[in-house]
Amino acid sequence: MTTKNIRSTFSILFYINRQKIKKNGKCPILGRITVDGKAVQYSTKEEIEPKFWNPEEGCCTGKGKDSKRINLRLEELKRDIEQYYQRDIERSGYVTAEGIKNAIQGIGTNEITLLKEFALMKEEIKNSIGITHAQKTYYRYGNAYNVIRDFLKYKYGVDDIEFSRINKQFMEDYHFYLLTVRNFATYTIQNYVRFLKHTIERAVNKEIIYRNPVRRFYADGRKSSRRWISREDLHTILATPHPKKNINKVRNLFIFSTFTGLAYADVCNLKWSDIKTDKDGHTWIFKDRTKTTTECCIPLLDIPLSIIEKFKGKKNTDKVFDFFCYTTMNNHLAELSKFYNLKKPLDYHTARHSWATTICLSNGVPIETLSRTMGHRSIKTTQIYAEVTNMKMDEDMKLLESRIGNKYQLPKNGANDTKENQTADLLEFERDNTEFVKRNQLELEEAI
Repeated sequence: MTTKNIRSTFSILFYINRQKIKKNGKCPILGRITVDGKAVQYSTKEEIEPKFWNPEEGCCTGKGKDSKRINLRLEELKRDIEQYYQRDIERSGYVTAEGIKNAIQGIGTNEITLLKEFALMKEEIKNSIGITHAQKTYYRYGNAYNVIRDFLKYKYGVDDIEFSRINKQFMEDYHFYLLTVRNFATYTIQNYVRFLKHTIERAVNKEIIYRNPVRRFYADGRKSSRRWISREDLHTILATPHPKKNINKVRNLFIFSTFTGLAYADVCNLKWSDIKTDKDGHTWIFKDRTKTTTECCIPLLDIPLSIIEKFKGKKNTDKVFDFFCYTTMNNHLAELSKFYNLKKPLDYHTARHSWATTICLSNGVPIETLSRTMGHRSIKTTQIYAEVTNMKMDEDMKLLESRIGNKYQLPKNGANDTKENQTADLLEFERDNTEFVKRNQLELEEAI
């Protein structure tokens, strides 16, 4: 075979050495690898009688078990040679016939595998906990390691894999495994793909491989809906405390996040020094988000202020709240869902979505302002969190109806209306419409 590439011309040939006929009447089968006109020979460690060899096809013609076994062995050698050739192309774009020969003979090869490198990276993260990484990051990479290990066994039946075998098809298979076999949600899938890509990029930086073959691979998934609580459900939660002390504490923290938009990690790390009062007497939270380090500026309304007051003087640390772990929080929120007979289950992140949709957008807060309170780097992220509810649409349409009033009407006489009257109606329509657009633009500018 001959394979042409931008960088090299590559061919593989099998033949027999007829000048070295052994006592058993067989000749040794040799291989030749040619790259850019430079060839090397090597022994396949197989032999065959000359009459059973086809020089044009480079294989055995006999129908016996020995001939079939040799042909299978030659096909296996050809695949190995092609894989080593492709590996060197991906690593450095530089291939030599001698290098491929050494690889198939096991000379100077010490292939670094995916899970070995992943385990090394995981250990480094463990040693940097509290310095550059959080404990949760180590746990997440540990989970990702286990998922990749299970995937390799499920898909390929192997314990590990060389970096040289990772390509776009490998990533497609991994993505499909996460989506169907593991049934993960979109955000989880994107995280696991990101961890794997991070490992591959690390291998590039360490010159284990010289090119990232999956740099442009992006994980899609099911379209996930952002959950938020309705205004009616929020009133129910506000009106009725839970009789159990710990569950009611979780209820208060959930309400606090619903009226501030702070995520679980941000409320956990909220310090008294993050809460400031301006010259007009308004209280604000100025805090860098744990996830993105982007500053969020949040005005504290009466409800979150009253919750903060309950925690004053109860702790010796500089943090405002003492927290349960995330799993315990969500278990208590599940009990709250049953207690209030809510149709949608609660988790802690629902509070952040509710701040965006139920509290802010439904009450006319511009999305630019909302983005600042949520600490987003891009307004596109805010658009994902924030959805327009049916109630907000109904309010907006009623407002539009009140502004239009009776300004636009069809002529009473229909087709009998004169051309002059039609022209006058059209001019009046355009004038009223222009004034309506100007008023809306001024109101929008004032709101922003």
